[in-house]
Amino acid sequence: MLSFPVKLEELKRVQIRLKRGPSYEELSFALLELSMLLEGGLSLLKALEVLALQTSDTTLREALLKVKESIEKGQSIHRAFSQGGIFPEFFLEMLKTAERGENLSQVLRISGDYMQKVSDARARVLTALAYPLFVIFASLLAVLLVVRLVVPKIVGVLQSLGKELPLITKALLLFSEILSYLLYLLPVFLLLYAFRNRLVGKETWDRYWLKLPIVGRVSLCYNLSRLAGTLLMAISSGIPITRAISLSLGSLTNAYLRSSLLGVEQEVSKGRSISSSLRERRVLPETFLNLLSMGEKSGELEKSLKMLQEMYERQAERAVGFWLRFAEPVAMLVVGALVALVVLSVVLPLSEISTGVGR
Repeated sequence: MLSFPVKLEELKRVQIRLKRGPSYEELSFALLELSMLLEGGLSLLKALEVLALQTSDTTLREALLKVKESIEKGQSIHRAFSQGGIFPEFFLEMLKTAERGENLSQVLRISGDYMQKVSDARARVLTALAYPLFVIFASLLAVLLVVRLVVPKIVGVLQSLGKELPLITKALLLFSEILSYLLYLLPVFLLLYAFRNRLVGKETWDRYWLKLPIVGRVSLCYNLSRLAGTLLMAISSGIPITRAISLSLGSLTNAYLRSSLLGVEQEVSKGRSISSSLRERRVLPETFLNLLSMGEKSGELEKSLKMLQEMYERQAERAVGFWLRFAEPVAMLVVGALVALVVLSVVLPLSEISTGVGR
């Protein structure tokens, strides 16, 4: 009798974990709305209450009310938002610079703008990749069905005639076996990906992610653009330089870059330049450091930061656009190769059968 309610409790926990969280677009809207309410003169507690009442997403509403409750209990802003359980890590890091409520609206606006850009980029990528991925998946499924349903009958006829299978048919059968094993192992791969940060560590994972040929370069460019853009916005808003550096470093989504650049604000507070402190870490490209150094020496730091933000954002978007345009013809080539493989693997055995029957 006692085991029954325990089972129900475990099932409830599983259901909560599987519950879908708000998208970046929804979080972006919430943070920008919260920033506007704060700038309009409302207190943080009242703004959270107003925003929770007008949102239609249940998960987001519960998270905002939980944040409000945590602040009322005396917890810091950073810890209160972390209690919500839906906000990304980089946003929580940025909140550490607004523990006393200073510049909180700027932090919310910066984070909301960034999430909106990420959401738009993801939408463009998914829209461009939807058709090629669907075509490739449908082609692989068709190959699997042909090999499972058609080819075995042809193989049986050939074996009854004492004929040997053509090499291309053997290759198709081998490909089908490998594909079947991969489908069986798909849940294992999904579990490994879901718990990748526990198995390897987020910093190690993000370090190797930056070394990947295409996505690594795009990720680095987006992080550099975000670093420059956040620092520019913070300085333009009148935030002290050390706090602005902490804010910009906290906006980085790559854990390896963020951990490698720790302590830069302390060095700058002692009189060192930003570029020289960053250069010592040996993780940022020379182009970024040289342009930043030129801005510091010429007294036009904000101009250099704006240039860096736009330059790396264009580089990332150009790389993404190129590979998205490249994806469709690659998908067509893959489909053509699969169709040719299926046709030849079926036609050649049929010709063998007709030859055997003729004799």
